[in-house]
Amino acid sequence: MKDLVGVALKLHTHIVDKHWNGQALFGPDPGVRYNYRIFRFLKSYLRNISWNDDMYYLQAQSYWSIGNWALFTLTGDNKYRQIAVSCSEYVLERQRDDGAWDYPNPEWKGRTATVEGTWAALGLLETYRHTKHSIFLDGALRWHKYMIDVVGFQKMGDELAVNYFANMGTVRVTNNSTTVLSFLAELADATGDETYLEHRTGLINFIQRVQMPSGELPYGVGGESNPTYSREHFQCYQYNAFECLSLLKYYELTQDEAIVPTITNLLSYLSEGVAEDGHAYYNCDKPLRTVTYHATALAATFVQAKRLGFSSYDKLTERAYGYVLSQQKKDGFVHSRRDYGVLSDQRSYPRYLSMIMYHLLFPTLQDAETSSEREQLVTETVSV
Repeated sequence: MKDLVGVALKLHTHIVDKHWNGQALFGPDPGVRYNYRIFRFLKSYLRNISWNDDMYYLQAQSYWSIGNWALFTLTGDNKYRQIAVSCSEYVLERQRDDGAWDYPNPEWKGRTATVEGTWAALGLLETYRHTKHSIFLDGALRWHKYMIDVVGFQKMGDELAVNYFANMGTVRVTNNSTTVLSFLAELADATGDETYLEHRTGLINFIQRVQMPSGELPYGVGGESNPTYSREHFQCYQYNAFECLSLLKYYELTQDEAIVPTITNLLSYLSEGVAEDGHAYYNCDKPLRTVTYHATALAATFVQAKRLGFSSYDKLTERAYGYVLSQQKKDGFVHSRRDYGVLSDQRSYPRYLSMIMYHLLFPTLQDAETSSEREQLVTETVSV
């Protein structure tokens, strides 16, 4: 565990060298459909070829900004502060007049994805917290308005589920609603205005009603245009880890006891998701496929849960982090192994590497406090 910060710093150097252009992270992504199922493996085995498939994912920018703020908190080195600010500035430059952002993947061109916009706003809120510059808060507020007015929610009884895409009432995907719930809590915390939490009861009702007896949250359930849809299992443990992290953040900021049973049941489910060698099981049926960032997501969830007073999973945490460290290369991390039993994907994906970097810092961050002098330094020296 003591080596995690050093590993994160080494990964940071790789990300800067490979993907950072001074304003944003650009790079390939496993993507969706045929690229995810087939072509990414071809590109991985022939990765010395320039594939010209770099993309700008907002989720990558947010994890990168938040991760650099974490490194600034831990080290006091202004280079991390400047990276976080520059990244957030560019996110604002890319924001459309209506408050949303374009989706980067060509297969979904023209759509506005809830998760992408919400993560962009979360990154802006983190930069606002450190700098107190209102333009970053304004960007998050503009996304909030777009999300409420255009993305919209599906209301079924006393349940609310945010739509996956703007103006598309398709299936209700659980992790969209958990992410939005944490965003609303962060917005209320940043502004001191609890009216931003007005949708929380409906969102919590939805999340609690779909939770299965095992504690698992299903990937998605039927919605307005497809009421019979049901997909319980899809990359089960990583999705549920990120959902649990969102709910833990919501609980941390609101102290809303209503969400505690959901978190407790989720943690019990996730405790079954770490293999003996530390990798996170890909699905509930426990296939051979391993994805490195899945393991850091579970480890970070256990760390955060312990910090907030939930059950301790120290052995699972150490086992998962140990597996991640075993996957580090001189140029990043192995993305996945044993895909379809025999394939491996070793390309450098900035979105997932940024997640790994940030989650590696959780054990150290839980004990770190930003000094008032350092916060003052940020406020005085940040340039916008």
